[in-house]
Amino acid sequence: MTTPTLTSFAAPRGRHRLSAGKPAPTTRRSAKNAPSRQTGSYLLEALIAILIFSFGVLGLIGLLGSSIRITNDARYRSEAANLAGAMIADMWTMTAAQMDTQFGATAGSGTKLATWKTKAASLLPSAGTYPPTVDLTQAGLSPESRTVVVTVFWQLPGDTEKHQHLMTAQIGKNRVGP
Repeated sequence: MTTPTLTSFAAPRGRHRLSAGKPAPTTRRSAKNAPSRQTGSYLLEALIAILIFSFGVLGLIGLLGSSIRITNDARYRSEAANLAGAMIADMWTMTAAQMDTQFGATAGSGTKLATWKTKAASLLPSAGTYPPTVDLTQAGLSPESRTVVVTVFWQLPGDTEKHQHLMTAQIGKNRVGP
């Protein structure tokens, strides 16, 4: 018995016809075995996609932060308007002389003004530093009335500018007759 031997056959050069009339297949490397020129391109595309996604997330976080700041600013503005309106509503139950004693700033004797300052300090940031003011010095439409100017101040944390809400009202009786 003979043992088979391994022999190498060289591929014929040129084209040879097979018996069925088809050309002989030429030897080429298949696409799977060919060295790829795009090695790592998927990784690069994934990194770029992650980078774009990260910028989008950072933009959304910035948008959320600014919306919270704007919401807080609107809340403080409405609190200041409510404080000023409530202060003026409290003055409507008084005469001009009572307003001077309760809301007057002379020698700090205004007991209701001190209560409103404490309430403003609890509701508004920096209202303790910038307390609300009440101006009772302007004359009203009649001797029994007053023009009242209430100003409420606040400053947002981290903000450099001071905000204010100013409300003016005519409080008292109108003149009867000429």
